[in-house]
Amino acid sequence: MEGIKCYDDFLSDEENPKLSAGWSEGTLHHVFEGGWFWMIPFDNVAGSTNHLCSVGLTLNMKRHPDTGIPAEEEFFKFVNKYPSIAQQFEGATAVRPWVKTGRLQYSATGGAGDRYFLMAHAHGFIDALYSRGMITTFEVLSALAGPLLQALDEDHFSRDRFAYAEKLQHAMLRQSDRVVNNSYRAFPSFPLWNAWLRVWLIAEIFGDLRLFSLCVKYLETQDKAIFDLLETDPLIGCSPPGVDEITDLVNFSEDILARYERGEIDEEAGAAAILEALGNASCMPPVHGWGDAKDLHLDYLPEKLQATIGWGLTQAPERIRNRHFIFNPAVLMGPPPAGA
Repeated sequence: MEGIKCYDDFLSDEENPKLSAGWSEGTLHHVFEGGWFWMIPFDNVAGSTNHLCSVGLTLNMKRHPDTGIPAEEEFFKFVNKYPSIAQQFEGATAVRPWVKTGRLQYSATGGAGDRYFLMAHAHGFIDALYSRGMITTFEVLSALAGPLLQALDEDHFSRDRFAYAEKLQHAMLRQSDRVVNNSYRAFPSFPLWNAWLRVWLIAEIFGDLRLFSLCVKYLETQDKAIFDLLETDPLIGCSPPGVDEITDLVNFSEDILARYERGEIDEEAGAAAILEALGNASCMPPVHGWGDAKDLHLDYLPEKLQATIGWGLTQAPERIRNRHFIFNPAVLMGPPPAGA
């Protein structure tokens, strides 16, 4: 569409969190019970000349079954339920035909075979709420590249060569499915959404830190074998209870959200339980009030990354230090070594 207005322009002073970037400077999501809107502007960088904005709506079809009405009419039926969203669309026009589809999610029963490997969306797809497609593709390519180069050298492409990459991709798809499902469970309740989003965020931060740590360690040592450590990691979401505190937090929160969905616990009690677990966890870097329901925004600026690294190297539990902070931070202060 063209002519989508800036959401930040409609916020009152008490609504505006005054972060380092406005909501409309990135992909903006509006979430509600049973669905979410996306708005992806292409003119949010100084000097950009493309005034298009990608917009869309994804719905839980159990909560909002297809009515058979045209795509544009159905889209604006939901837009007009929410005045702050409707304001963004006043005067906007579509520059391509409206489209709608049915069920989005799918997965293949297997991801590899003799002489083939199904990459990313050929293997499976989950609701794009967290935009995991490119990340999944890069991580699977990293795991696939070594075995594939060896297979090319030997002209031997049996499935067992790609077993780890296949298992990794399946685990990431399964974890994406869980995370999106838990998010839909939390959408109807702001207290639960406020609590759950913190669990998602800390899991993302530590996932990124693991890759970041190995990359910096490589710059320090120039030893490519550093990246082989990734294949010794537990597959995402698969650690047994008591082994990985982040996985335990995700599992605990998932159980709370499932109980809320079944009507066994109310939203306030559920949110309080998740926030208490976050507040008591030993793995939380001191850059946010993780268990404080009123501490709503984590503006993860460079100084907070710096504080996270300082905590990780000196105060974090030993298991966290040995996995996520195995590098010399001095490497980050200067240019990379020759050839890196």
